[in-house]
Amino acid sequence: MTIKEVISLRNFMIILCILMVLLLGQKAQRMSDKVNVVQEGSRLHAAGDLIGAEEKYREARENHSFSYKEEEIATQLEKLAPITAIRAGLDNVARYASSQALSGDFEGFMKSYDDLVQLKAQYMKPGGPYEAYYRKLSAASGLSEEWTTFFQHFKKQFLDTLAQNANGNDGGDDVKWKLLRIPDAFFGGSSAKQEQLNAAFRSHDTGQLKALAAAGSFGPLLESTLSMHKAYESHKYAAPWLKEQVESSGRIILKKDLEGKNISAFAEHAAAYRKFASSAGFKATQVLKYIDAQNAKLLKSAASKAKNGAYEDAIKLYTELYPLKDHSEDIAAVRLAWNIADPVRLLPGGGEQGRYNNVISGKGKYGAKVYVAATDSSGSLHYAVMNKDNAVSSFSMGVIPGFPSLHRVFFDETLEAATGEPVVVAEADSTDDNGRTLFTGYALQMQGISQLFSFSGDSYELQPDGSILVHNVGAGAGEGNAGQTAIYRKSGETYQFSEIVQAYPPIQASELELHPLQNVSISCEIYLDNSGSAVAYADGRYILLQGYQGSITGPMLLSGQFQNDYGILQTETGEESVPVFVVTSAGSLSIVN
Repeated sequence: MTIKEVISLRNFMIILCILMVLLLGQKAQRMSDKVNVVQEGSRLHAAGDLIGAEEKYREARENHSFSYKEEEIATQLEKLAPITAIRAGLDNVARYASSQALSGDFEGFMKSYDDLVQLKAQYMKPGGPYEAYYRKLSAASGLSEEWTTFFQHFKKQFLDTLAQNANGNDGGDDVKWKLLRIPDAFFGGSSAKQEQLNAAFRSHDTGQLKALAAAGSFGPLLESTLSMHKAYESHKYAAPWLKEQVESSGRIILKKDLEGKNISAFAEHAAAYRKFASSAGFKATQVLKYIDAQNAKLLKSAASKAKNGAYEDAIKLYTELYPLKDHSEDIAAVRLAWNIADPVRLLPGGGEQGRYNNVISGKGKYGAKVYVAATDSSGSLHYAVMNKDNAVSSFSMGVIPGFPSLHRVFFDETLEAATGEPVVVAEADSTDDNGRTLFTGYALQMQGISQLFSFSGDSYELQPDGSILVHNVGAGAGEGNAGQTAIYRKSGETYQFSEIVQAYPPIQASELELHPLQNVSISCEIYLDNSGSAVAYADGRYILLQGYQGSITGPMLLSGQFQNDYGILQTETGEESVPVFVVTSAGSLSIVN
């Protein structure tokens, strides 16, 4: 081994010894420190300084230089566990809260605040054994100043967000509930907090609602108001400005609808407002009263229009008000009144101007509430009837004979009385050159239209026996009979030519006894006496009729004979002997053809 190697080994050993001495000295110092810390902890505990004692015992526990009174340290720390818990809890809250505040994590920050509140509630009970220690540790931590700084930061951030969104932009609502969660103390007390938040919330909410109203967005206005209202309710916060603003904006929009005569928009907006008010629990508001008052005026106007014959306007108004109420019954009543006043509407397409001509109608007869007949441009006959249940049936017939030269269409009341159903007669020029009129009769029945007769002549009369007497009949009565007086009798459902009537010379009723057993004709008034017997009155005298089977009264032309018979008749002067006239035919003089 060389001298150099010996010297190097010696130096290494020297250095190693020095290090060992240093380590032993350090260990000795730590051992001494542990002993001193345990002794100090014992002294402080005995002096009642539990915070100091806990700190010393915790320091001793962490000194692992040698085992010294470990059981005592553990026992004392177990006794001082609440102090340890308070210190650790405050440290944790301070560490997390600072990080959460800097990152803007409000939810996490409030969680830390809740942890602090729980810690405080556990150890800072008035008169509790650890109240004083909690106060001292909390003051030492500086948390009070930090919490104030952090909460003021969040409060300013949220209030700024509300202010920025008060111009109608979306967003900002969620910060309201965050502001509510900030403790009252950081606003200067509960009254100051409510005053500040009310001002901020009102400005934000009314700004957004006014923007919606200005844009005419009535639906979104109500939806936003209801959403805000429900949100405030869920947070048990009163926001009276919502009702004030929606009432103000709602009335303005509804008034504009009416001023612009936009009834449909008014009804839709009013119905939406009613639904909104019900959902929000707003009762008897000024807008609801306004809606009810205006709706009542409009309904009164609709009823007045219908009464004055402006049926179409009335139906239009009822239809426009439909969103507020189902006015089906009102509209049906107006349509019924319109149909009765203008029966042509019962016909298919009857509402079209000029679609039908020769319109005739009746009402309250033959089981019908109203019935109407008319011709169209092609000459077809159309018929419609409304029954007592307001059901409408309509029918049509082929082209009316002689339509191009049609004079008129009318209801024949005499035939109606005999048949018990409406009878329409169409008059047109006959195809012959003798100036005769072509008469075509139709029975209008609940199940359809049927033709009763078709003949030409100068006029016709319904006879007491139900036959029809046609004067100056046309060629349709058979060869060689034209120009004669013909009788048409009913065969099945139609009238057919039956016979030619021989003309009897007319005489005055006062001359009756001068023509015994002669065929004559007399014009008279017929009535039925109390016993139901037919009596004729003419020229100031009464005549009993024999063989008169009809029920028609009034002016008549009678044909027959006086066969020298008399009968007793009760007249206004008492019983009177009067002549008896045997009737062979009778024709009404009241029909105008």
